[in-house]
Amino acid sequence: MKLTPLNITLACILVWFISEMNADTEMLFSWGWLITLIAVLLLVDVFFRLVIKDLQRIWFLQIGFILVVGIVMVILKIQ
Repeated sequence: MKLTPLNITLACILVWFISEMNADTEMLFSWGWLITLIAVLLLVDVFFRLVIKDLQRIWFLQIGFILVVGIVMVILKIQ
């Protein structure tokens, strides 16, 4: 399995979520949303791998995808 930005993002989210489970503060999102996020990230990663064969291009497109989604989430959070 090749390492891609979406795999790295998924690993970081899982580590963050597991570390937050033991904290006394309220969790940012539920188990259902975590499973949905994992499924979406995996499906998008598989889609990119099937459509694009060049690993360098996959990296650029997935980093762009992560940035666009992050910017949209910040805009939605602000409004």
